[in-house]
Amino acid sequence: MASNSKSPILNIILAVAAIGVLAFAFMRSKSKEPFRLLPIYGAKEYNATTKDTDYHTIMPFKMTDQMGQTLTLDSFKNKVFVANFFFATCPGICKKMNYELEEATHEFKGNSKVKFISYTVDPIHDSVPVLLQYAQLHNAVPYQWYFVTGNKKEIYELARKSYYAAVDDSANVNFIHTDNMALVDTHGRIRGVYKGTDSAEVAKMVVDIKLLLQEESE
Repeated sequence: MASNSKSPILNIILAVAAIGVLAFAFMRSKSKEPFRLLPIYGAKEYNATTKDTDYHTIMPFKMTDQMGQTLTLDSFKNKVFVANFFFATCPGICKKMNYELEEATHEFKGNSKVKFISYTVDPIHDSVPVLLQYAQLHNAVPYQWYFVTGNKKEIYELARKSYYAAVDDSANVNFIHTDNMALVDTHGRIRGVYKGTDSAEVAKMVVDIKLLLQEESE
């Protein structure tokens, strides 16, 4: 009889708990804030276009992709994208980094809102045909994962001053070798930097891309 007398109380407790869970889910569905907002990298700076002080953004660029087509920053308008730097004959970190990136791209295959761009730091040797072969080696989805070449000075400026992927190295000023990847939002702002040779960091990047997509959609 004692156990039966407790069951109505237990049922009330379970009902209250269920109502609480449903209330939380409803409030969450109505909320415009994701569970975790990603930081914005870089100090605020003067923007000559908007004539206002804004967060650091990726500078405009003009590159050629593995299909021989011109690619600019406008090509990523209203897109979330990841940028990294490599060279095709790299025997070390580039292989590991682009293997990890290949795995990450599978998570967003066919998603037109997510793009990837890999800049060669050896544009003299990494011609369009070389980049196409390299893209095919990594099963890159056309028009989603771009391998690009262009002016070496411009590429190095982008790596050091735009994407924060590399720092100036006086001993190696004419060559960049970095496994850093940068996550950029639809406003051209950096929202994450990750070690591309670290599978745990790349996995975190995949999660952050999804968070950023959620943030952008709300």
